Parts: sequence; C-alpha cells; structure tokens
Amino acid sequence: MSPLITIKSASLANVDTSQDAFDSEFALVNSLQSLVRKQFKKNIGFEREFDCGFGIADAIIFEYKRRKAALNLGQITPSWAYTLKQLPLKTNFDAEHISKISGASLSLSKKAIKEFVDAGYCKQKENGIYVKVKEPENIVDTIKAVEAKLKDWKRALWQASRYKTFANESWVVLDKKHANPAIKNIDEFKRYNVGLATISIEGDYLVHFSPVEETHFSEIAYWKANAMIAQSLLN
Repeated sequence: MSPLITIKSASLANVDTSQDAFDSEFALVNSLQSLVRKQFKKNIGFEREFDCGFGIADAIIFEYKRRKAALNLGQITPSWAYTLKQLPLKTNFDAEHISKISGASLSLSKKAIKEFVDAGYCKQKENGIYVKVKEPENIVDTIKAVEAKLKDWKRALWQASRYKTFANESWVVLDKKHANPAIKNIDEFKRYNVGLATISIEGDYLVHFSPVEETHFSEIAYWKANAMIAQSLLN
C-alpha cells in the first residue's frame, strides 16, 4: 500500500473545476478520500479526524484484517488495549496488578477486567483472581497518518511528526496551488522522514517524497489506535 496512494492523477467527479484551489482543508481531504476509494479494495480503511491523544490527524489510512479475532479488540476501551496486551498468557492476576501496571485506580481496573472477561480474553478462576486465556490481535499492522493543509507546510510538518507516536508513516498532503514553498524545502521532509504529496482541485495527485516505514514510537499509542480502528469497524 506504499506510497500513501499510488495513482499519480485522477479525474474526480462532482468537483467544481472553476476554482483553482481548495477553499478548505475539509474539501482537500474529501478529494484524497475519493482517490483512496477509487484505488483500493474494501479492506482499506480511511478514518477522518483521528484523535489518538497526540494531535488530531486529518486522516489515517490502513489495511485492516477481516478476522473476527482482530475485530474483537474493538470491544475493549482503547486506553486499556495495551494493558491487556501486557498481561502474560495463562498467568494469574488480580485488580491490584492491573492497577499497578496501568497506573489507574482500583475501581477502574476492575471495570477493565470485566471488559477483558466479556470480550473473551480473560476468565475468572476464583473470587478476585483471573487468568488471560487469549492474546489480543491488532486489526492493522501499518497505520499511515495524514496532515492536510492548504498552505502552511511548516505547521503541517510539525503536526505530522507527532503522529509517529502511533503511526508507521506520517504524511503531509498540500494543495498543489500553494505547494511550491514546501517542495523547495523537501529536505526538511526527508530530515524528519515525513512524506509529502500534493493534490489539485482537478484531482491531480503527486508524491514528492515517500517516507521509510518506521516502528511507531509508542506501543501504548499504537494499541490504542488499533482498538479505536476496531471499534469504528464494528460500528
């Protein structure tokens, strides 16, 4: 699925070509979403306004697994997904242990355990003692985060860099009409390993720099993002 999307140009329907530039970032993301839907099959997801706690990405693009075991992660509150992942398989634990490894209160830890049990990841052995019987599976392997901007490439680059906390690739997508300053500073994108692409009001899409896929900076954020994606797919 790399680069962000592989087509170089497309003719988008229902676009007012009397304009020479996008009038909003929302419209720009609409065009990007249309291109993604044209190119990819049904198991490619496109989520807008994705808030994983490290800035709100204008969009994320991902290839998701259709297996029920992976979708099951959507039954867990996203902020608890990594705690569930941390628990050793077939090892006893209690609410105090959950509280210790998560930093949450005892009452919240008990609620989390109930979620783990209800979703089939854990079982109760005796009063207050539980055991993990199934590992959670991530719904996506690679997350590509997008920051869309009409002009301000410097701010876009800074924001996109933050998404590396949970994403494996971060991209800036700019309005082609105003992209020359960013293109002239392509070395800044290479320095931070953030992709740069442009899209025009006519639907012309061009990749100027494709980043190297990286390991996400935070396992906590990555598993939270996976649980959020699974929840969205379940809904």
